[in-house]
Amino acid sequence: MISRISYFSREAWANIRRSVTLTVASVLTVAVAVLFVGGTLLARDAVENSTARWQDGVEFIVFLEPNIPGDQVDSLASELQQHPDIASFTYFDQNMAYEEFKTLLPDFAEDVTPDMLPTSFRVVPREADGDLISSLARQFEIRPGVLEVVSAQENVRQRQELGRRINQVLLVVAGIVAVASVLLIYNSIRVAMFARRREVEVMKLVGATNSFIRFPFVIEGMVHGLLGAIVGSALLWSFRPKVEGLFNGLDKVALFEELRVTSSQFQGTILLVLLCGLLLGAVGSAFAVGRFLDV
Repeated sequence: MISRISYFSREAWANIRRSVTLTVASVLTVAVAVLFVGGTLLARDAVENSTARWQDGVEFIVFLEPNIPGDQVDSLASELQQHPDIASFTYFDQNMAYEEFKTLLPDFAEDVTPDMLPTSFRVVPREADGDLISSLARQFEIRPGVLEVVSAQENVRQRQELGRRINQVLLVVAGIVAVASVLLIYNSIRVAMFARRREVEVMKLVGATNSFIRFPFVIEGMVHGLLGAIVGSALLWSFRPKVEGLFNGLDKVALFEELRVTSSQFQGTILLVLLCGLLLGAVGSAFAVGRFLDV
C-alpha cells in the first residue's frame, strides 16, 4: 500500500514538472474561482450578521441617549404601550445590548463594555407597512432622550437586496472562472497523458488496470485544485483585515451596522474553499483521464 502511494505521488510530481506553464495557469485560475466563491459565502454571512437583530417582527429600534433619565424611559415605554399602531415592544438595557453584541460580533467583544452601548426599544408594529413604519419612526425620533431611530425598512431590506446582487454577480463570475479552471486542468492532464502515451500503452499491455493508470493523473489534478485553493484562501485572508480596516475609528456602536464576519465563519469559508478547489481539480482530471482511456 505504501509503495503504491509512493509511486502515485512520484508520477503525479513528474507530470507537474513536465508542464509547469499549464500547472501555473491552472492554479491561478482555480485561485480566482475559489476567491469569488469565498467572497460569495462571506458576503452572505456578513448580510446575515448585520440583519440578525431584526427578528420576531421587529421593524424599528429606538436607541436612547446614554444618560437618559428614568422618567423619560418610562414615558417612552408608556407611549409605546398605548400607541394604537404598535403591537409589542421589548426594552434592551445595556447588559442585554452587550450580550447581543457578543453574539453578533464576538471578535470585537473584548474592545467593548456594556456602558459603551445604548439602551433601546425593539418595536413590532401591528402592520409591516412601509409608510406606517416611516411615520412611527418620525414620531419617536423627535422625542426627548431618543438618540436615533433605525428601521428595518431602511436597514434590512437594503442590505438584503445589496447582498443578493453581490451574490448573483460573484456566483456568475465564479461559475465562469470555475469552468475555465476545469478546462485548464483538463488540458493539463491531457497533455501529461499524451506525453506518456507509450508508457500507458505498455502498462495496459502488461495488465495494469485503468484505475491504476488513472490515479496519478487524478492526484495531479487535485494538486492543481488544492494549490489554487490555497492561493485563493491566502488572498481572502489578506483582503479581510484591509476591508475591515476601512471601518477603523468608527464609533463602537456603529459596528452593529457594518457588514462583518466572525472568525469561525471565516475559517468555515476557508475550509469550503479548499474543498471546492479539490473538487475542481478532481472533476477536470477525471474527465481528461476518462476520455483518454476510452480512446
